[in-house]
Amino acid sequence: ACEVLTGYTFDEVRGRPFYDFLMLPEEIEPVKDALGRLRAGEPPAASENYWITRDGQLRLIAWLDTCFFDEKGSLTHIVSTGLDITDERRAQETLTAVEPIGTEIAKHGPTAETLAAFLRVLAERMGYRHLALFLRARDHLTVGAHIGYPDEPTELDPGRGIVGRAFRTGRPQRVDDVRSDPDYVAVDAAVTSEIDVPLSAEGMTLGVLSIAATSGPLGDGDLRLALAVAERLAVALLLGRAQQSLADRARLFGALNDFARTANSILAEERLAPALLAAAAEVVPAEVLVLVGLEEETGRYHVQGVHGSGIDPAAVGGEIRPGEGATGRSISSRALVVDRLPRTRYPRALRRHIAADVLAAVAVPLIREGVVLGALLVGRTEAVERGFTELEREILTLIGTQAALSLTNAHLLAEVHALAIRDALTGLYNRRHFDEALEHILARWVRQREERRPVAAIMFDLDRFGQLNKDHGHQAGDAVLRAFAGILQTRFRSADLIARYGGEEFVAILEGSTRDDAIAVAEDVRRLLRSRLITGPDGTRLRATVSAGCAELDPIEPTREALLRTADVGLFMAKRNGRDQVVAA
Repeated sequence: ACEVLTGYTFDEVRGRPFYDFLMLPEEIEPVKDALGRLRAGEPPAASENYWITRDGQLRLIAWLDTCFFDEKGSLTHIVSTGLDITDERRAQETLTAVEPIGTEIAKHGPTAETLAAFLRVLAERMGYRHLALFLRARDHLTVGAHIGYPDEPTELDPGRGIVGRAFRTGRPQRVDDVRSDPDYVAVDAAVTSEIDVPLSAEGMTLGVLSIAATSGPLGDGDLRLALAVAERLAVALLLGRAQQSLADRARLFGALNDFARTANSILAEERLAPALLAAAAEVVPAEVLVLVGLEEETGRYHVQGVHGSGIDPAAVGGEIRPGEGATGRSISSRALVVDRLPRTRYPRALRRHIAADVLAAVAVPLIREGVVLGALLVGRTEAVERGFTELEREILTLIGTQAALSLTNAHLLAEVHALAIRDALTGLYNRRHFDEALEHILARWVRQREERRPVAAIMFDLDRFGQLNKDHGHQAGDAVLRAFAGILQTRFRSADLIARYGGEEFVAILEGSTRDDAIAVAEDVRRLLRSRLITGPDGTRLRATVSAGCAELDPIEPTREALLRTADVGLFMAKRNGRDQVVAA
């Protein structure tokens, strides 16, 4: 018994005061006091103290001391029964130490920090040098935390290894010699024995706790501790996942609320696509987001915007055909599409612009009042296997509904805005918008002191337009006005400001152009109208001509009035000189 507890043989300790070499100095007096209180006929007295073994280890011993007295009441013998409870006490203290971490996991769900802290307690309290926590993630196991494995893989196939066997069978695995186990997959060549315990709760296996040793086999005490720890951790994980699910739902719906505010706050049609995509990425993070919209004029669907690190902005403008890729299928089926796509199944318009060869995709149709306005594609390239959770799919459906509403509102607002700033007959800007826009152009010119560019103006007036109306009717005049507006829209740049100034008068402002540039453009417009045959409402073939006056902004008097007055002088001179000509003033 002495040798089992201390490592010393009986011959080595016989006759020696055990206080001198087996006990800690600070515990000697308390032990003496306890022995001094022993009385004849009393039950054994329980006590605990540390003993120092021959190899220097400190072991906690639980004692039951019994005294024998002679007829005179004098102490003759003490029989002490000792039980080494070091490992059991250490295990109890370990379980107590992991409880607060388990509570944290149960409240907030597992995180890399809490799982690592859990393993650190086991390592520090029990001296384990190789520990790993594997958590279930759909059809594979992920490494939640590990200690002692420098090259531990981030994922594990549950069909392989002793860990996989514990996961598949739901039963703990204790292997005294891992080299003799055919399922063993070596991660560290120094490992000799292993205990793998499934984390099971309510009939579900949530993961596996793995303990490995590098010197000698792990014992029964290690297995008992692993089972107790695994039981507590499994319950914590189950509760934590439920809490995490609620927290995720609250977070996602909060983010959805932010998305709705963003979508409702942006009324400009040209700003809406990038804003919707950026806001959607905040709700459901992904590397590829694509917004596809319907063009009313052609009935075709085109990419209106993209967002994310996994897609090239050059994809904007590409056509998406119904039924093509996840996006096209959501348009044609009018339903949510979830898929894992190889590059060969990307829509042609996106094939060259998505960096990854495989995409976990969710496509949501944007439907408003029975019309499919387009689709939203959300794709993951860095977590293809994980894909999207059911909650994320639910949220994306709601995002699609909100996006469709926002697109409809923005389109309606754009139509109303166009009616306010456009001439109804020609589609060009009206006089009110022209005046405001020109003031902005001139104010910008004034601010750009060092980098000022020339600004030119052209005033057009259709020749003898009143007579044309008298001879052929106002509908014929409207046809001529529309035809001339079409020429202006074709000949001028998109950055130029073109407006119907009033009646048969039109005006154009050309930023970055000189008076000579304006003359050349005006001449092109004049020749195009002169050569154009215009069909009237009754089929009559009509011809029209135009006069134009050109001017350049004067740095001495850079005002709207001065610029247009000078151009109008040129127009007046063109009219007086016989019409159908361009004059610069």
